[in-house]
Amino acid sequence: MKVIKPTPVTPAMILASNAVEAYAAWSSATTYAKDAIVDYGTHYWISLVNTNLNNVPDAAGSTFWALFSSDNKHAMFDEQVSSATTSTSPLTVTIAPGIVNSVALVALVGSSVTVSMTDGAGPTVYSRTVNLDGSIVFDWYTYFFEPFVQLAEVVLTDLPPYSTGRITMTLTSGGSVAIGELLVGTVYELGEEGMEQGATVGIIDYSRKDTDNDTGLTTFVRRAYSKRMSGQFLLNNKQLNAVQRILADIRAVPSVFIGSEAADYTPLIVYGFYRDFSIDIAYPTKSFCRIEVEGLT
Repeated sequence: MKVIKPTPVTPAMILASNAVEAYAAWSSATTYAKDAIVDYGTHYWISLVNTNLNNVPDAAGSTFWALFSSDNKHAMFDEQVSSATTSTSPLTVTIAPGIVNSVALVALVGSSVTVSMTDGAGPTVYSRTVNLDGSIVFDWYTYFFEPFVQLAEVVLTDLPPYSTGRITMTLTSGGSVAIGELLVGTVYELGEEGMEQGATVGIIDYSRKDTDNDTGLTTFVRRAYSKRMSGQFLLNNKQLNAVQRILADIRAVPSVFIGSEAADYTPLIVYGFYRDFSIDIAYPTKSFCRIEVEGLT
């Protein structure tokens, strides 16, 4: 069992991005109508009034602007999976986050992703390409007719820790691409192995299903969902203090929980937060840690 403790990616760490903004940058010389949307800082803002002139969108307590959403360039760093950075293929982003050894890409839309690292402006010290086709082929029929199944999460925990490292992510496909969250950080080994047999995975669905009392007709409003995972893993008692400290440090911090890195067990990779954990000191040298994780939408 592993967890990636994230390193916040600030605007200054984003060295390059070809993501195109949907709205123009705010200008002090432009008069904006009510409901006009502009790009300012790292967010989109919506005008609350007509004849909105020379009012800075991020002013505290502003009656002229309201926060609308993260802008396209920064949506992949806002800790919300549903607000994705989108682009025509390819989408390329380069960041300089300092010392990290892990990258997690969540809610991907594309056919392949390449993650590479250079030592500053120097040579490439790491490169990995992952095919995002998660289709399961087990006979000739599925080989020819099984539709493309999107592999939506990629986690890499073997990056070399360079203080001057520059990480470049390139997401490609035959059309549009998207990434819900790009997270970098340090991976910590919580247990000697992954989740034990008996772990549970599922989703929390936020869709609405309303049934009319007179007609019995059910209507559906499809909404987002979040992943969930619960189970236990074995740890050495010498790790007790370290595990409790790590989990305490990431309380209320969106992190990547890795129940297993095996390709067949990707549902055991969840980007979110733990709702609860407990450690059962079962034996003189071994203990069990039970954890319940809820993903973000």
